[in-house]
Amino acid sequence: MSKLLLVLLVVAVGYGVYRISLVYEAADREERSLARRGAADPVGEAAIPPLPQGMEAALGSAKIGGAMTVRIWLESNARYIPEPRLSAIELDYAQLLIRSNPTEARRIFAAVKAKNKADSLLAARILKLSKTFN
Repeated sequence: MSKLLLVLLVVAVGYGVYRISLVYEAADREERSLARRGAADPVGEAAIPPLPQGMEAALGSAKIGGAMTVRIWLESNARYIPEPRLSAIELDYAQLLIRSNPTEARRIFAAVKAKNKADSLLAARILKLSKTFN
């Protein structure tokens, strides 16, 4: 009887290891696919238009100040920023905000995701961050 239990235990552990390996294999396959899509898109985030003159330094200062400073900066300057760049800055703001206010960060991420479709310049970054914000 004890030999039968030992055999069942070995089979159960083996099956568990097999199932866990399938999960890790699927995650690895998805990561390679994401990397391949990112490599296939040579344009990517580098093609996002720059900020209007003088705003880049102000944004850098705001990022150093933290999430609250970036929010204030966005509220006062959002209307002057072209759309793909505005979405990239909002994603940066959501990443700054995720620890202190995760609900607001998820709301901002969802709004950016809704604005940017699958063929957007930010699509790869949104896909990568979706694990964090969902």
